[in-house]
This record gives sequence, structure tokens and C-alpha cells, in this order.
Amino acid sequence: GAGDRGRSVALTRFADLANIDGVRLVSLQKGFGHEQLTALADATIIEDAGSRCADFADTAAAMAGLDLIITTDTAVAHLAGALGCPAWVLLKHDPDWRWHLARADSPWYPSLRLFRQPTAGDWESVFAAVRSTLVDRFDGQG
Repeated sequence: GAGDRGRSVALTRFADLANIDGVRLVSLQKGFGHEQLTALADATIIEDAGSRCADFADTAAAMAGLDLIITTDTAVAHLAGALGCPAWVLLKHDPDWRWHLARADSPWYPSLRLFRQPTAGDWESVFAAVRSTLVDRFDGQG
């Protein structure tokens, strides 16, 4: 829909993060976009937890077992923040007002870290920053 314009990212961008030592990907995706897991099944191992989640309670339980949640501006970001789960939120250049414009954190959700597009449509820079930060945090811990 119109509210989603520019927020969504192809799953292949996330799949590239699976090549980092110590990183295992778990998808919480439900509904639209979930079909991308099937397309990546041969190339990347991503555990599909989303298909086992009937509601937010199930999603919250799945989140509780994860070290880190990486998501775009979705309900998952807000649920992770409300639960105090560590999460990195990937934001388009002109995000929803709740994310402010220049912060790397959220005044409402202390457990979140924000990664922002430097220019409209530039997911490449966002994922480069996420990848670098993941390598610093997890590489070799697996």
C-alpha cells in the first residue's frame, strides 16, 4: 500500500548477511513477501519462524529467543521495541514521523538502533552499515 512505499526491502538483501560467521537468519515474515523464502531456499538457509506465528503473542515468543532482530519499519520493529528486544530498524530516507529525522536511537524504544538511508532509495549504504556492524558484533562468535 501507499504507507509501505519505500519501506520494503527484498529478502535477498538480508540473505547476504547469512555469510557472516556467527550469524543465523530467522524470518518472522508473514503474508506478503513470505513467498521470497521459497525463492531463496536453495541459496540461503533462513529458518522460517513466521509461518509458525499465528499472532503477535507467537511472534513475541519467537523474538524472545533471538539475539537480535533486524527489520524495516514494520509492526515487528514496534513489537521488538515494546518488548525491549534488541533490534536494528532499517529506515527509508524520509521515515514515518515516529522515527524522527536524525537519530540513531528511539526515544520510545531504548532497545532499538536505527539505520537510515542517506539518500532516498539507497538501501545499499544501509546494508553496508548493517553488515559492518554485524561483523564487529558477531563475527567468530558462532
